[in-house]
Amino acid sequence: MTPFVSTGELPPPELVRSLVAEAYERYKTNAEGASSRVYPVLARVPNDLFGVCVAGTSGNVYSAGDADYEFSIMSVSKPFVFALVCQLLGAELARERIGVNGTGLPFDSLTAVEQSVDGRTNPMVNAGAIATTSLVPGETAEARWRFVHEGLSCFAGRTLGLNDEVYESASKTN
Repeated sequence: MTPFVSTGELPPPELVRSLVAEAYERYKTNAEGASSRVYPVLARVPNDLFGVCVAGTSGNVYSAGDADYEFSIMSVSKPFVFALVCQLLGAELARERIGVNGTGLPFDSLTAVEQSVDGRTNPMVNAGAIATTSLVPGETAEARWRFVHEGLSCFAGRTLGLNDEVYESASKTN
């Protein structure tokens, strides 16, 4: 099969369905890794949950397995919040303000910020995600949260809920 190079559209639906099913079948029995122990509530999520989902800009959704399970997105939100900020400011200005260099360090390391001459890092590590979120518009915390929540919900194609148990767990352990 010839590799697919993105042109902004997914390949034909039957190919996407086939690839999603193939990926699900290939990896559904993979038991490597472990649930996060950083937040106690996430440690209780069943390890056997696994889903694959691809959503196209046309609105077509292709899924297999536990794709309807409402997983906590946590750090998965980082590229989406970065995309919202890039859309708002433009990619170049976002890059100038936040940085985009790979750190080679754990996602929660402060070392990258400390080692950077200008304090810029990468929006995919915690310090960079905080910098990204600081660029979200709004006069109040509620307005900024609404911008992020509505933007993430648009990406998801539905209104995302806030899991109070996950929020509480993260708040207590940070």
